[in-house]
Amino acid sequence: MSSLTTKRIMNKMKQLSNYIGEELTLMQPSFFKREFEFHSSSEILAKMYYPKLFGLSVIVEGFDDKYELFKPSFWKTEVGIRKFGYELSFASLTTNFFRTKGKIAFQNGQVINLKFGAFKKLCEVYSENEELLVEIKNQFSFKDKNSVTILKPSSLLDENPWIIMMIWYFLIENKKNGAGS
Repeated sequence: MSSLTTKRIMNKMKQLSNYIGEELTLMQPSFFKREFEFHSSSEILAKMYYPKLFGLSVIVEGFDDKYELFKPSFWKTEVGIRKFGYELSFASLTTNFFRTKGKIAFQNGQVINLKFGAFKKLCEVYSENEELLVEIKNQFSFKDKNSVTILKPSSLLDENPWIIMMIWYFLIENKKNGAGS
């Protein structure tokens, strides 16, 4: 990763609520590299990459910090997140058996609800009050590419913008394992 890209990512970013109505993009710039970017029309917001070839974890750089997304076990669909270099996770994403619904549960008891469309082409992110906050739509492409639309302001999303990357990691892993396609 170039230092220029890292500097742009590490700059103080705007809150996700400031991007309401703007189409944000999640994409894999190179088909041959396991690196992914989340960006607006003018800047890279975050970067996600696999540090090991066959690893179950990814590193997320951006949002003024560095995180590690991981699967506690190869057999489980759960995804956890922790600050890079730490052992304890502070949130986890779990789904029902058919992976049509899910939730992100925080240690402090807050919850974000998820609903997945047919073949994981759409993911909707809801608040605890069932307000639709974000839509993530899969666009047909040879590279992984999704559009993200922020629909309503949310302090929970503004404080935890890594939620978008966590959901995307879950979708990538499902696709890779054949469970979501």
